[in-house]
Amino acid sequence: MNLSHATDNVFMRERDELDAPDEAIETWGETVVTHAPFYRTLYYPDVLDLRRCGYEVAAFSELFDRLDLAVVSQARIVHELLHQPGGNAIWNPHRARQIEFSTRAALHRFGLSDAPTMLRRMLGRAFPGDSVSHLAVDLLNVFFWAALAQIARDYAWRMPQLAMYADYLEYPVVAAFGMPASTAKNAA
Repeated sequence: MNLSHATDNVFMRERDELDAPDEAIETWGETVVTHAPFYRTLYYPDVLDLRRCGYEVAAFSELFDRLDLAVVSQARIVHELLHQPGGNAIWNPHRARQIEFSTRAALHRFGLSDAPTMLRRMLGRAFPGDSVSHLAVDLLNVFFWAALAQIARDYAWRMPQLAMYADYLEYPVVAAFGMPASTAKNAA
C-alpha cells in the first residue's frame, strides 16, 4: 500500500465521520422536558426536619401528586367552597380554621409541633415565583389541611376526636379531587 492510498483512506474515514448524522444536530429544537414533581426538589433541611418529626415526604406523595396535577376546574371548586358567604350546610371554612388550630394544639401535645410548619413550607414550593394566584393560595390551604388530616389520622388512636377533625379538614380535597388519600391506600 502506498502513501497516497493510506491518506485517501484517512480522508475517506474523516469524510464519513463528518457525513454521519450528528445527534446534536438531529435533535436541535426538540424539547424533551420531563416533569419533576415539586416534592422531589424540596429544600433538604426541610425534608430532614420533617423526618425528625417522624414522617417522610413519601408519606404525602399521593396527596402532593394530586396538588401537582390539579387543573383549573378543580381549583375553582375549591375556591367556591372557601369563599361562599357563610359557608354551606356541610362544610364551613371558618370552622375548618378552628379545627386546624385544635389539631395543631393536639399535635403539639404529642410532640409534633414542627410538622404543620414543615408541611406548609413544603407546599409553598408547589407554585414557585410569580405563579401564585388566588386559586393557587386556595389550593395550598386545602392541601395543607389534607396533609394535616393525614397526620391527625395517624394519632387518632391517642385522641379519637382527631379522626373527626381529619374528616372535616380533608373534605375540600375529597369534594374537588375525589377519593381521599387514606381510602385510596386501603383500596389498592
